[in-house]
Amino acid sequence: MTTTTFQSTPTISDAFRQLMSALIAKLPAPAKASPRDSVADEANRVREMAYDYLATDPGFADDLFAAADRHELAAGAKTTVQ
Repeated sequence: MTTTTFQSTPTISDAFRQLMSALIAKLPAPAKASPRDSVADEANRVREMAYDYLATDPGFADDLFAAADRHELAAGAKTTVQ
């Protein structure tokens, strides 16, 4: 029985993979927001949108305010009801 070893030659895809790995390694790690903060941030963005609609479509604005409140309550983020 004979054994043969083949040397693999680098290809463009190997070089590309190494380049991308190096670039990705230099990227900063994404900031991790706590779930409570992200729920509150989402609700606040919906409230900002509601304020934009308050003058032109108050019913829709009320629906958005209610949706923001429900979103926070469902996640347990809202501690006081106003």
